[in-house]
Amino acid sequence: MGRGKTDCGTSASPDMWLNEAFVPLEKAGIALMDRGFLYGDGVFETIRAQMGRVLYLDDHLGRLASALDALRIPCPRPPAELSWSSLISELLMRNGLACELASVKIIVTRGVAGVLGLPTPTGPSTLCVTAQSYAPPPSEMYATGWRLHIWREGFAPPTAPFKTLNYLPFLMARQSALDAGAHEAVLLDHGGCVTETAAGSLLLCTDGRWWTPRSPWQLPGITLKQAMRLLDTGGKQIMRRPCSPDELIKADTVWVLNSLMGIMPVAEVTGHTVPELRAEEAGKLRETL
Repeated sequence: MGRGKTDCGTSASPDMWLNEAFVPLEKAGIALMDRGFLYGDGVFETIRAQMGRVLYLDDHLGRLASALDALRIPCPRPPAELSWSSLISELLMRNGLACELASVKIIVTRGVAGVLGLPTPTGPSTLCVTAQSYAPPPSEMYATGWRLHIWREGFAPPTAPFKTLNYLPFLMARQSALDAGAHEAVLLDHGGCVTETAAGSLLLCTDGRWWTPRSPWQLPGITLKQAMRLLDTGGKQIMRRPCSPDELIKADTVWVLNSLMGIMPVAEVTGHTVPELRAEEAGKLRETL
């Protein structure tokens, strides 16, 4: 246990893991020349934990490793005496989050490097792990659904297949949606095809057939993968194919999925009503994720 804290109940002074040790969040710091600070040169994963159980940790770590490999960032690991699972469990306990819903974030930056491009750092890459309490959307929102806004002022960046710290395009898209009175933004790729939302994957149903947009410029969704597996087990095969904005607007059912909130039904896309929320079906599937 960390600094006399109890397993349950939010701590007033949270800890984080930074490089090789647990440290108080308020005292943590990285080098001023760290590339994560200078350029957003790093990647992250956000993971849901409930009652101390971390969901789909291996999938998140696999996606993190793939991104680090593609971006040539050395992959740090916890010390030999700690596994990823035990590190996160200890962090949840230290922060009084072992008995509630929590959001765990793993962040890796390139560290300090003296040249541009994707160089090997001069020292170790930076590893941060944080945990905080998570409050999902209210049940009424799952019942009535979100409003989506198609962001046409920009498009998914080349880094979209990775969860990078260079997150401004997605924040700009989200703000565009908020300005339009919507809950979330839909991004398009450079060819005008639908990719995903600013913070989630899309799952659609048209004429009784489930499908999901396919584009090279989207993140491999972990919750989408699990939902597709469950639907396939239930006899509903899901197709991956390109999706135009018009096809999204005309879909009978639209769901947004991510690791924290699970599955959110969509009621409207850029002013067009989505005919079938399937909120009850989404809720049952969400409970099994």
